[in-house]
Amino acid sequence: LEDLDDPNLFGGIVDRPGRILFAMPPRRPAGERERWVRVLLAHREGYSRDEVQEAFAGV
Repeated sequence: LEDLDDPNLFGGIVDRPGRILFAMPPRRPAGERERWVRVLLAHREGYSRDEVQEAFAGV
């Protein structure tokens, strides 16, 4: 399972306890990948769509 988190192979993350599968095309910039992971985690923590969009508008 560790290989699934290799951004050069799959560009995704598998979080088994939370059952989150996040996939991006391989070799995407690390900053873009990190931004989307943070957005997903914010949604997972219960923040609304509007709150998340506002928080990440300048990122």
